[in-house]
Amino acid sequence: MFEKVLVVEDHQTSSKAVAKIIEDLKIPFCEYLYYCDDALIRIKKELQTGQPFDLLITDISFIEDHRPQKLKSGLELIKAAKALQPHLKVIIFSVEGRPTPIKSYFQELEINGYVQKGRLDAIELSQAVLQAAQGKRYMPYQLKETLAPTNNFNFTDYDITVIKLLAQGKLLSEIPQILAELKITPSSKSSMEKRLNHIKTVLDFKKNEQLVAFCKDMGVF
Repeated sequence: MFEKVLVVEDHQTSSKAVAKIIEDLKIPFCEYLYYCDDALIRIKKELQTGQPFDLLITDISFIEDHRPQKLKSGLELIKAAKALQPHLKVIIFSVEGRPTPIKSYFQELEINGYVQKGRLDAIELSQAVLQAAQGKRYMPYQLKETLAPTNNFNFTDYDITVIKLLAQGKLLSEIPQILAELKITPSSKSSMEKRLNHIKTVLDFKKNEQLVAFCKDMGVF
């Protein structure tokens, strides 16, 4: 479980709800901030002390007030934070419910979870934190169903074998020999890469890591 969490939220009611979840999960330390600029300063400071935050939970939209901010949104904060601390786990907690933007957060910002504020958000946020602590990604079921293009792509046994090998940490250069030993064809690197590129194009992914994460999330293997 996480030891140190940073929550960035400018609504007190939402902050209190998150605080209750963090308390229930028995996370030792959690800091709450209202401004993205302050959050980035804290992330920098804790990195310098050698005791960085394990998890960042942030909203997307922040209301402008009398205090000017360089970072205008949670998305800008995530980009800046990951530039400093690439392996920082991130969960977005927001009212945004449109599938396309949410999909881009997973693909472009490589977030670990997304929870839409609503009726069951306390339960979902708790699940998201637990999943992220286990190195998994969390996406609410209704959003997963909306975003998942599995109906548009039929994974073959060959596809699943190659993607599973990638998930196991095998390098692209190592997989052709493994396929040959298993007598699976085609086993050439060029054929394998061509197939992977086709799958990523259809599913709108840029990296093999995104494809692997998607297949894990959707239960492809």
